[in-house]
Amino acid sequence: MSKKVVIVGAGVGGLATAARLAHDGHDVEVFEKLPECGGRNHLLEDAGFKFDMGPSFVLMPDFFEEVFSYCGESLNDYLDLRIIDPSYKIIYSDGEALTVHRDSSRTKEELERIESGAAKQFDKFIRETTRIYNVIRPLLYKCVTCKSLANPYYWGLAGKIRVLESYWQLARKYFKSDKLCYAFTFEAMFMGVSPFQAPAFYSVITYTDHVQKIAHPMGGMYQIPLALEKLAKKFGAKINYNYPIEGITGTGRQISLKAGGCFINPDYAVVNADYAYAQTDLLKRKIPEFKYSCSTYLIYLGLKNKLNKLAHHNLFFSKDLNKNLNQIFKDKTIPEDPSFYVHVPTVTDPSLAPSGKDIIYLLIPVANLMKSRDDLAKHEGRIRKLVFDKINSLCGCNLDELIEVEHRFYPKDFIGWYNIKYGATFGLAHNLTQSAFFRPANFDSKIKNLYYVGASTQPGGGLPVVIAGSRIVADLIKRRKVP
Repeated sequence: MSKKVVIVGAGVGGLATAARLAHDGHDVEVFEKLPECGGRNHLLEDAGFKFDMGPSFVLMPDFFEEVFSYCGESLNDYLDLRIIDPSYKIIYSDGEALTVHRDSSRTKEELERIESGAAKQFDKFIRETTRIYNVIRPLLYKCVTCKSLANPYYWGLAGKIRVLESYWQLARKYFKSDKLCYAFTFEAMFMGVSPFQAPAFYSVITYTDHVQKIAHPMGGMYQIPLALEKLAKKFGAKINYNYPIEGITGTGRQISLKAGGCFINPDYAVVNADYAYAQTDLLKRKIPEFKYSCSTYLIYLGLKNKLNKLAHHNLFFSKDLNKNLNQIFKDKTIPEDPSFYVHVPTVTDPSLAPSGKDIIYLLIPVANLMKSRDDLAKHEGRIRKLVFDKINSLCGCNLDELIEVEHRFYPKDFIGWYNIKYGATFGLAHNLTQSAFFRPANFDSKIKNLYYVGASTQPGGGLPVVIAGSRIVADLIKRRKVP
């Protein structure tokens, strides 16, 4: 029987949920505060340059395929995903570089150059991360709570997925050098947490990097929300832009959402807004002392010419990465010597810039704004120069002279644009006490027909995992009961 469903937010999670529920025959309506879809998977266009402002790579393509097959559609009719090669390049502070290739045999040659015997250790490490992935993958489509621990099925999982070890400790079992340990754990920073705090089971990201490989959607990352928007609309979902939800109330199975001074009373509501924001600002609730991810300082550059020596994805590591991480996550200060990420999508996809020109997207992890002890504005010039100098040294160029277009995005912008609490780019941190059973569930404990999807809820952050969350919500609504 068709039900009226309202979805708050047209991010990837909201759109994927809208597509599933519309396909299932429900009357779906999405409300989005911004003038277009995507949420943090946003697009900025200027002078022919198309900057993807948020996520910059595709992992776990089978999760993307699943949402389209759920709706009886083919991913290939909506997205053109290309595996990139090389996958990424790591540049260490001493100038040494490590290139991760699509062909793992070439990657192992690179590893041997840094640490003798690392090729064999790599094979062992990948076998272990593959094993962990195979245990975890089915769980990414389940909503679990502390009550779920009463099920004997979950009792043996702790040992199987190495719950009591950190991501770093797992890598250290296989590699002796800090250089390689960081090379196999840096992915934690893309979840907004230090590899010293992230549980070892997040090494499944390393598995996807090296086994499933890294893909790019031709036309840019913004093609993903556009594809999901098209999919949702095909099955009748209505999407309202420039139309924020201002509040949510309800008791039992009764839900009321305020928008534009009016009240909407659907059968079900799904919140794709930031979870902490939804609890405090929309539902007017007090929330626990959550741990939040780091924030990011972003610089988008449109360059007059092409650059040499940079891959599609590049990571520049600090001389003292441990100190860098401590300054972000413990001291809450602006890093003295930050590690940073450089995205050059035009290496793979020239359509994103005018002919003969390049796009550079710089991401510098910084502390979120919760009890921050420093001010980015006081350090911005220094950080910009440090980052530019390292790129100039590698590429033999002068970035300042090549800039045609420049835009910047600050931690406070994540609050203003996306309602992200404390500007924590990746939402709630992925530490042990905020993972799996302990991460906010996909359903509300008080309002029976209210559900959640997004980076700060189960199963976690990252595009494929958020898409898996949309399946959880669709299944919960089908069953009309919660775990």
